[in-house]
Order: sequence, then C-alpha cells, then structure tokens
Amino acid sequence: MSLDLEPGGPAPHDPPPPPPEPERRAPGVAGFFVAVLLLYALPGALAQAASASLGLAWSELFAFLLPAALAAAGANLRPGRLLGLDRAPPVPALVLALLCGVAGFLTAGAVMALTTLALPASWVKAFDLTPLFGGPAWHRALLGLLASLLAPVCEEAAFRGYVQRTLLLRLRPAPAIGVTAVLFAAMHLDPVRFPALVVLGLLFGWLAWRAGSIWPAVAAHAVNNAIASLAAVLPSRPGPEAPARPLEALALLAGGALWLAALAAFYARLTPAPPAPAEALAPADPSLPSGRFALAKIPFPLRRAAVLGLVLLGLLGVRGAVRSARPTPAAGTRRASGIAPRGTAATPGDPRAGAAPR
Repeated sequence: MSLDLEPGGPAPHDPPPPPPEPERRAPGVAGFFVAVLLLYALPGALAQAASASLGLAWSELFAFLLPAALAAAGANLRPGRLLGLDRAPPVPALVLALLCGVAGFLTAGAVMALTTLALPASWVKAFDLTPLFGGPAWHRALLGLLASLLAPVCEEAAFRGYVQRTLLLRLRPAPAIGVTAVLFAAMHLDPVRFPALVVLGLLFGWLAWRAGSIWPAVAAHAVNNAIASLAAVLPSRPGPEAPARPLEALALLAGGALWLAALAAFYARLTPAPPAPAEALAPADPSLPSGRFALAKIPFPLRRAAVLGLVLLGLLGVRGAVRSARPTPAAGTRRASGIAPRGTAATPGDPRAGAAPR
C-alpha cells in the first residue's frame, strides 16, 4: 500500500509549525512626554512650592524616573534595558564623559551669555534661578547635592533613556538625538535657557548613543550641574553682576567647542560600534507582545511606588498649606527660605538639570 503525497506537502508525522513570535514594537513617545511635562509642571510645581529641596527630590523621582520605568514596564519591556541602565561603559569612557561635561558647561555657558544679550532684560530677570539658592548654607548645599546627584540620573533615564532609545527605533541617530534634545530643553519651560539646554541635550544624547548606555550622559550631566550649583551656592561679590560681552562670549564658545570636539574624538575611539537600537526591546514576558502600553503589565512594586509618590505629594501639599497659613513676618524680618520670590522664576524650584551657568 502506498501513500501519495503532493510535492512539497508535509509528511504525515512532521511536527506542527511553531506559533508565531509575539509582536515586538517600539513604545510610544508623545504620550510619555506629555505625561512627564504635566507631572513636572503641575504636581511638581506644587511640591516645590511647599519645599524647594523636598519638592525637587519628588519631581525627579516621581515626574521623571518613575514614569519612565512605568512606561517601559507597561509596554512589557525590561525597564533597565530600555532606559539604558544595564550596560556599564568602560571607565575611560566615563572619565572622558566627565571632561565632556566640563567642556559642555563652558560651551553652553557661552550660548547662555549670548542668549541673555539677545533677549529683553525683563525676560532674563523673570527666569533668573539664583533666588532658588537662597536661605541657610545647609539648604543651599542640599539643593546642590540633589541637582548634582539625583537630577542627572532621573532626567537621563527619562530622556536619553526612554525618549531617545525609543526614537532610535524609528529614526536615524542624528534626528533621534536632536528631537530628544529639543524635548529636554522644552521640558524646562524656560525660554532664556532653551538654546543652552539644547546644546547640552545634544551632548548628553551623543554620549549615550555611542556607549549604548545613559551612564556617560549621567556623568556629563552631573559635572555640569555640580559646577553650576557650586557657582550659585558660593557667595558672590556685592553689587550687580557685570553684563556679558559679546566678544568674550564668542571666544568662550569657540574655546569650549574646540575642547569638546577634541574630547569627542577620543570618546568615539573608545565607543566605535554603538549597539543596535533593537537591543533595547527586551520583553519582560517573552510570551506576550510588547510595545503597546497596558496598566495590567505593570508589576506590583512599581504600582506601590506610584502610590507612595501620591502620598508624599499629599504630605507636601499639607506642608505647603500649613506654611501659607502662618502669619507673614514683618518686612525686614523674613528669613530666606530657598523658594524663589514671586515673579523671579517661572519654572518653580528648578535650579538644575543641565542649567547653563549665568
């Protein structure tokens, strides 16, 4: 007895075909940025109005870092991989990134000086962040530490981590880095610092892309913020600050850019092959599709962290209400609290985050 089979047909005992691979797609960017912006501008402003230092810590943890982790986990992706936290670059690359942060500080500072010359003096005064570093020495030191240590990690996880690495799945490196830098600068809601923040965002984005990790960007961001915070914390000379001169600013811009270019050339030799963008798409559950956000995919520890953030925000709100209900001290006896007086800073409690020096 013979069994006739059509040419190319399956044999009687062939195993069934494997099930199709779950869909792997890039998570969304627009919704994430809008959520971060609203968290920073609304609850973050409330928290920082209640306490400049505690509010800054709340904003960094619960308006930047936690939303990035929630967005990654809700898309069935490993947060550490998508945010670029799991790859440790070589130590020489981190050292060069620190030096790039110093050169970037000088370059962005020159851009900031030229911007202040081009904009109306009323704008420059309205967005001045110097009053945020008022108050006692311990308060200024605490703000400086938060700006130099906590802010770089949280903001780089959100922007060079989630936003940029997600855009790299859709765009070529140059536009992905550029769009991320513009969003990073726009998030600060500060037109005076916007051009300088774009420059810093481009630097941080390039460092992160070359290494396939956000840690070099964190290092550069941290040293930039440390220098800016130190300049704000140290006592200044009495009297009005002399305005920047265009030729001096242009010379500083040229010198900083040349130094930055030399450092970038050495950094590129240490990071010759950026990893493929698709490596960021590591599913938390390989049996499920990834890319589309769903609350049910968020693990319990991250949900608990979100609840903790709401509780802390409520406590800060109560603290702010209690302080507002206190009698106002008489003129000349009010102590500096570290919170910017009304009309001096449109971005409440934001003394950091790649802020170019003034």
